[in-house]
Amino acid sequence: MIRWIAVAVIVTLAGLVSGYVIDAPLASSAAGGWRETATFLDGGAAGLVAILGYKGAVAGPLVLGALLCLPVLALPLRSGPGRRGPVPLPAPVWRPEPLATSLGDEHRIGRPQGADTKVALSRPIVLVRKPRLRSRDWFGDPSWLGGLPRLGNAPWPRDRDGTALPFAAQIDLAEIAGACPEAPLPPAGSLAFFLGTGAVVPVPAGNHDFTSPPEDFEHGFFPFWPVDPSAVDLPDDGRAAGPAGNEEAVAQAISAWLARRYPLRGGPLAAAEPVDRIWWHGAIQLADCYRLALHAALRLADRRMARTSDAREDLELLGADPAATALLLETAQRAFDREGARLKEHRTQQEALAEVSDAMDRFTEDRDPWVPLTSEEFAVLRDVLAHVERDCADLVRAYAPKDLPELATLTLRAMISGPPEALAHISDAELARINAGYRLAGRHQHGLFCPGGRAAQEDRHGDVLLLQLAHDDMMEWNWSETGLYQFRIKPADLERHRWDRVSLSFETG
Repeated sequence: MIRWIAVAVIVTLAGLVSGYVIDAPLASSAAGGWRETATFLDGGAAGLVAILGYKGAVAGPLVLGALLCLPVLALPLRSGPGRRGPVPLPAPVWRPEPLATSLGDEHRIGRPQGADTKVALSRPIVLVRKPRLRSRDWFGDPSWLGGLPRLGNAPWPRDRDGTALPFAAQIDLAEIAGACPEAPLPPAGSLAFFLGTGAVVPVPAGNHDFTSPPEDFEHGFFPFWPVDPSAVDLPDDGRAAGPAGNEEAVAQAISAWLARRYPLRGGPLAAAEPVDRIWWHGAIQLADCYRLALHAALRLADRRMARTSDAREDLELLGADPAATALLLETAQRAFDREGARLKEHRTQQEALAEVSDAMDRFTEDRDPWVPLTSEEFAVLRDVLAHVERDCADLVRAYAPKDLPELATLTLRAMISGPPEALAHISDAELARINAGYRLAGRHQHGLFCPGGRAAQEDRHGDVLLLQLAHDDMMEWNWSETGLYQFRIKPADLERHRWDRVSLSFETG
C-alpha cells in the first residue's frame, strides 16, 4: 500500500511541475501573499526552461517521475520499520537554491562496495566556525570551509562531463586526530571535499599554496571560513548510535554540548537598520545580479514568443476547422490573448531591466569595493532599487537583493570573511556581535561522524557519514534550512582510504 501511495505522490508532483511550467509565469497576475510564492516558482520554471528548453522542461518532470516510480515499485516488501536512504542531488553554486532534481546511482563517486568490514564508531566531531580576529592571519588555518582548496599536486576534480566541481571544505586530519583520537581516519594530511556530483581529494601533509581553479571553472566561490574541530562526548545511551543506536540521544547530546559553549542561532545575520551607508561592494554585487537576471529574462522571452506562436497556430487551425465549436474557439482565443499579454508585459519589464543593468554597469565601473558610497551615490542606489521594484520586479526578485537592508547584509557577510581591508570597515561592536552569536550553522551543524536529520553516522546500509554540511547563511549555503549535504563511505573503503568511493547526497531531515 505504501509503495502505491508513493507512486501516486510522485506522479502528482511531476504533473504539477509540468503544469506550472506550461502556465508560468504567474507572478504578474497573482495577488496578495501568493505573489511572492509565484515569483519564486516562476524563477524555478525559468531555470528549468533555460537548462532543458521549453519542451524538455515540460516533459522532463514527467519522465523523471516515471523513472522514480520504477525503483519504488521494485522495492521488496518490508515487514519492519525503516527509512529511505538519502537521495543524491546536484550541488549548489554561488547562490544555492532548493534543489528538486535527483541524480541516480551513476553519479555516485565510484561504485557502491560491500559493507562487510566494521570500523569503530567515532564520537561526533562538530566543525564550528572560528571567530574573526583582526590580529591574526585569517587564511593560515589548517581546516576551513569555502574559499579555495590547497591540493598540492593533485588536479582539480571534475565530473564525468568534464565540468570542474565547486569546492566546499578542506579538513586537516592531524587536527581531527588531536580532537578525537579514535576517529577512523589517517593521522596526517587533509581531505578536500567538492560538491556537484561530489569528490574527495586526499592531500599529503605539507605546506601547499592555494590552488587556482581551472580556466573553464563555471562556479563562484563560497566565503572562506576557518573551522575548529571539536569531539562531542556522548551519554551512555548514545555511544552506540547507528542502525540500532539511540539517535535522538546523540542529537540531544550535541545540542546540549553546543548550548554550553556557544549561543545558539536565533536566525540569519542581518545588518542594523536603518541602513545609512553602503559600500561599493554591495553596488557591484547588485550590478552582477541584475546582469544575471537580464540573461535569464532573455531566455524566458524566447520561450514566451514560442508559446505565443503556438497559441496563434492553435487558434488559426481551429478557425479553419468547420467542425470547431464556438467554445473551442473561445478557449483558444483566450489562450492566445493570455500568452500575448504575458509576452507584452515581459518585454516591457525586460526593456526596463536592460536599462537598469546597463546603468549599473557604468555606475560601478572601476570602483573600489571597500570604499563607501557618498551621500549622492547612496541616493542614486536607493532610487535604482525603487525603480526596479516598480518596473521590473518580476524579473529580478529571484536573483537580487530587493532593498538596502538585504544589500547591506550581503556586504556585511563579505566583510566578516574577507581580506583585512574589508574587515577594517566593521566596527568593534559589530565584530563582537557576529563573533558571539553567529559561529554556528543553524538547525544542523557541519561535522564529521555527526548524525543529522534522519541519518546516523552509520546507517542501515552500513555507510559511514564522513562529513555533513548544513544550511549556513554566513557561508552563502542558502539551501533548505533542514537540508544536509552528506559525504558517505563504506566501512571497508574507509579502512582502505578509498576516497574515490565516497558518495555525496542531499537529505532533508
